[in-house]
Amino acid sequence: MRALQIFSFCLLCAALLFVFSIIDGVVKFAFSLGALYVGIQFFKRFETRGPRIAFVLTTILFYFIYTVFYALYLAVQQQQTAI
Repeated sequence: MRALQIFSFCLLCAALLFVFSIIDGVVKFAFSLGALYVGIQFFKRFETRGPRIAFVLTTILFYFIYTVFYALYLAVQQQQTAI
């Protein structure tokens, strides 16, 4: 159950950071604040070092995974419009 909570917090925080990185305008900062809020809530629930380190590293990993999939999606979209 604990691992599932860490996993879900990481997915949510990485998704918010990913959306923050791809959109323009002032509304992007709402996603940044959302990621900060999720991080604060996580650090309130888990007070030991192990889960906190796992949260940070896994969030970074998921952020890069989201970015790679988005880059692949954009490449496929550009290929389809070039044909």
